[in-house]
Amino acid sequence: MNVNIHGDRRHYRTVTFDATSNSVLMIEQRRLPHQFGILATGNFRETAQAITDMAVRGAGAIGAAAAYGLAQGALAFRGRDLGKFAQQVETVYQTLKAARPTAVDPSTP
Repeated sequence: MNVNIHGDRRHYRTVTFDATSNSVLMIEQRRLPHQFGILATGNFRETAQAITDMAVRGAGAIGAAAAYGLAQGALAFRGRDLGKFAQQVETVYQTLKAARPTAVDPSTP
């Protein structure tokens, strides 16, 4: 998305992932069209809350935010136990799945 702010034109992705900080960055949809801002979520629970609160809107953007949220949860895991890692990923998945703001389940094909 190309955005003009006080004559400065920049390109922004609706949703993106910063692996160095393990954060999801998304255009804060609740502010549009009168204001523009980027919401950064620092963990999968914050990302799920942003989806629930409709800070991110549109099927594609919600799906991308959920996928990045899954990555956040996986990257946050500390340890070497694959069973515990699988439990962590399942918890993250269920949290993000429950966050959907509409009746359509983003986890089904």
